[in-house]
Amino acid sequence: MKSTNTGKQTTVRIWDPLIRIVHWTLVAVFIANYFFLEPGSQWHQWLGYIAVTAILVRIVWGFIDSGYGSFQRIDLSRQALRKHLNHLKERKIPVKSGHNPVGWLMIFAVISLFLGLGVTGFLMEEVDALFGNPTLELIHGWLADTLYGAALIHVAAVVIVGWRGRIQLIRPMLTGKRSKS
Repeated sequence: MKSTNTGKQTTVRIWDPLIRIVHWTLVAVFIANYFFLEPGSQWHQWLGYIAVTAILVRIVWGFIDSGYGSFQRIDLSRQALRKHLNHLKERKIPVKSGHNPVGWLMIFAVISLFLGLGVTGFLMEEVDALFGNPTLELIHGWLADTLYGAALIHVAAVVIVGWRGRIQLIRPMLTGKRSKS
């Protein structure tokens, strides 16, 4: 939320380093485990533990943080949704903004899906009585496929909302800052 002046452009701090580290850690872990690693392999398991740890850190940070990633900023009201849709209609999302109501719902979905994957993966690999359980394998696979679908929707939404709302969405997740002219 801090603004800095860099010559002609002013930048606004949107995402702090912890939010960005957690985000990109989850991206990397998901890509590795979904597309490249053998399910149940040692690396798959360890990356799963890293993902759950990152999610737990993000949950704790959501209660501690006072910036745009704070859970105190969650507004899922109709009024907030209408406001966001009006910003899109006017093609002008405020530079000093974080997640919109739909973005917050996606965060809750991603948190739930990663935690579900962590629990089902742990049960399949660490509880001998459940090793190879077909129901758990089915649920784990369904959760992974659902997370993949959510990731595709998320990427599409970032591109569309960034274009339609004339706002930088990718740069702040890389640098933490958004430029305003």
